[in-house]
Amino acid sequence: MRLCLLLAAIITFVIQSPTGDIRVAQAADNVINATDFGVKANSNSSQSREIQNALKYFYDRGMEGTVYFPKGTYLVDESIRLYTGVRLNGDGMGKTIFKKTGSKSQYVIGNPILRNNSERLDVKLSNLTIDADRTNREARGESQVGGILIDVAVSHLTLDRVEVRDTTIGALLRRTRDSEITNSRFDRNNGHAIATGHESFPAGEFRNVKITNNQITNSGGGSGINLSRATYTTVTGNQIFNKAHQSDGYAGIRIPNNGAHNTVNNNVIENYPRGIFVLTGATDNNIYKNTVKNASLQGLLVESDGNTFTDNEFFQTNSSLKPDAVIRLSNANNNKIISNEMTTHSKFSSIGIRVTNSNSNEIRDNITDTSGKPISIEGGRNNVNTGNRNR
Repeated sequence: MRLCLLLAAIITFVIQSPTGDIRVAQAADNVINATDFGVKANSNSSQSREIQNALKYFYDRGMEGTVYFPKGTYLVDESIRLYTGVRLNGDGMGKTIFKKTGSKSQYVIGNPILRNNSERLDVKLSNLTIDADRTNREARGESQVGGILIDVAVSHLTLDRVEVRDTTIGALLRRTRDSEITNSRFDRNNGHAIATGHESFPAGEFRNVKITNNQITNSGGGSGINLSRATYTTVTGNQIFNKAHQSDGYAGIRIPNNGAHNTVNNNVIENYPRGIFVLTGATDNNIYKNTVKNASLQGLLVESDGNTFTDNEFFQTNSSLKPDAVIRLSNANNNKIISNEMTTHSKFSSIGIRVTNSNSNEIRDNITDTSGKPISIEGGRNNVNTGNRNR
């Protein structure tokens, strides 16, 4: 009995001790509550400093762990910097919210703190919203910022059930490897929702990333997913929808700047100027079984060499849109355009597949649906046109 009482007294002391307090007890499961570090939800003041202190708890001890943020809005005037091995978890999208405040032109989430010069981040963000408050800041004449900016080399970053809303660029991940963006939502971005790479870095600095089962909605400009210089990346199962068309020439999914060896499949893209756009230098990309609805310029535009496009579906049912072609190849060589299918409104008269100044492309077994020219090959040489039919 005396031993039990003594142990109980020791445990009580550990929990209530001014030096260890409740944080020590909670950290036993490698989970701490951010509010125990002075982080206040729904406060009118910035919580940036307190959030950083909470995130440093595990990092300073050389441990991995999770910082839990209960539901509420947490204002931040400086970028939240992630720490190696420290996960952030909330109560759900739209419930736990990190919201931009103040005059500083910083993204809500910024470059991380890495350990021992290692690129391995081992961080997961889940069940939370990142809100850059772009619309209100613009109305007040304040700087507008993005959601997440990481331009240092990192690996093993996961975004799962994260909402990024009302931003310029949603997530700008220039040098990210072996990572995943999944089950997340990007809404009301005025630039690319997800953007990779940079002209300052070679192709492949962004590589082997899975972008799966995300929703991208209500873009004001830019592409839904912009795979600049990305390699060996998989983009699948995403829904990329606009209520209204943008006035620019971007695409639901765009591969510029030597993006290569990427797989893009089973995505649905609606109401973008271009559904899918593969630019000069992008090669060996495999793009199949995607659905593109109501593009204003082209459903698919290819300006590069050596890519494969198979079993994609294109729907042009909005009679107010006048694309020059559903599929367009321009200065594009050695591509395969095979078994793609079009469904259009009854008065559609634009070109089905248009090929200009392009060589050695295989255009085979596609189904066009137009009262205009089904296939128009203008210039170029050695293009194969076989097995295609018009409805």
